[in-house]
Parts: sequence; structure tokens; C-alpha cells
Amino acid sequence: MPELRVHRVTKYDPADRNEHGWYEGPLDIDCDEGPIEAAYLESAAAFARAAGVERLTVRDPGGITIDDWTGPTAGRTGAAGLFAEPTDFHDGAEVDLATGVELVRAMLRGSGGWCRLEDGDRFFLHVGYDLYMYVGTTGPVGPGVERARELGLFPEPLDESPYAPEPDGSAAETPADAGYWERLERAVAAGEVRLLQEYFAGNAARWHRLADRDDVAAVRARLVPRSRLSAWPSLFGAGPAEV
Repeated sequence: MPELRVHRVTKYDPADRNEHGWYEGPLDIDCDEGPIEAAYLESAAAFARAAGVERLTVRDPGGITIDDWTGPTAGRTGAAGLFAEPTDFHDGAEVDLATGVELVRAMLRGSGGWCRLEDGDRFFLHVGYDLYMYVGTTGPVGPGVERARELGLFPEPLDESPYAPEPDGSAAETPADAGYWERLERAVAAGEVRLLQEYFAGNAARWHRLADRDDVAAVRARLVPRSRLSAWPSLFGAGPAEV
């Protein structure tokens, strides 16, 4: 597989960094929602186009609540302004490049929603704090680097993105395989489980009532792909049930 080359793209001149790499220049850390923001977006698109990227996959979404989708459509910002329903913004959701760039805009502004954007193992876009953007690609980097410089930004090569996914060190979770659903059905039939909590984007969750075994299949069909699940005996139980 071709080597993944990573660049940090920012508005901060490397000449204004101290010996530790910390920026000490005159620029603030806010998004101007104007020409500098536009430069970031065009730079991101240039890297993607050079790599032949047409679609991006949402990974590890978060930073939203279902309440972000309430009120008039025209008033929604961030992910809520790009996805019709909160459950559309989930791990594994695919978007076209234009929508991916709009997600980058939302992350630069901090206007609701964060995620990693990737195209398999050959391309990624990460947005961090203080307007730090990271691009990794196995495709040509020259067009993206050149365009970023033309726009007044500073693309700097790095070994890796600090926002690359890593194991969180927590205990292994039980996969929701066929055995899980069989155990859940038995627990519901025995009255040990009455609710299923579905985390579809970070801490954004919804609840499903399980009155009997027939509800399990119906709820399973409605779940967002790659959600995290917790089974509960009731809303007022001491904790989730083991399934």
C-alpha cells in the first residue's frame, strides 16, 4: 500500500513558533468565517481532489444532541444543518465531498458536531482545536500543498495526525452479534430488560421500549449502524443489565 503522507494545515506561520513548536505569533485562534475559513476549505478540497476522493465516510461522530435538530430548519447549524435527522449523522455514514467540506466548516466554527472524515486507508481529514487541520493522503500531495500556500496557509509535513483513532483502553465491549440478540430476547422475556439505549453519535442517544420478545426484532431493524447499545431493566435501575 502507498505511504500515507500527513500535513498539518494552519494559518500560523512556522516562523512564529518557539523551540517547543508552540505558536507565539499575533494571530488569534478564532475562525473568521470569512476569507481564512474559505482558504481552509479550498485547501481541504484541493488535497481531496488530488487524491481522487469523491465521497467521505464519517467516523466517530460526536458533539451533538438531539435537541440540535429542534426548531426551524433554517436555524440549524453544524451537523444539524447538513443531516435531516440526528441519526443520519452516525459512524459509517457516507457523504459527498461537498458535504464533507461543509462538515469541516462546522468543525472550524465549532458550530455543532465533530467527526473524523476518511476515504478508507487512503485519505483523511481531521480538524482539531485552534484551527488546526490535518490531512493524510496516499495520493499526490503537491496540488494540495501548493494550493494551501497560494491561499496564505502553511502546510507542514508530520508523521501522523494527533487525532488518529486509538484504542481507548477500556474493557472490551460485547459485539451485538446473533448471540447478543438471542440473549437480549431471553432477558426481555424474563422481565430482566425493558429498555435499550442506543448511542449513535458520541453521547447522543435514544431509548427503545422492549415490552416483549417481538419488540426486540422491531427495535433491531430501526437501529443506526455501528451504534453502541446498553440494555436496562428500567429508567430507574442501578445500572445497565449484562446481556
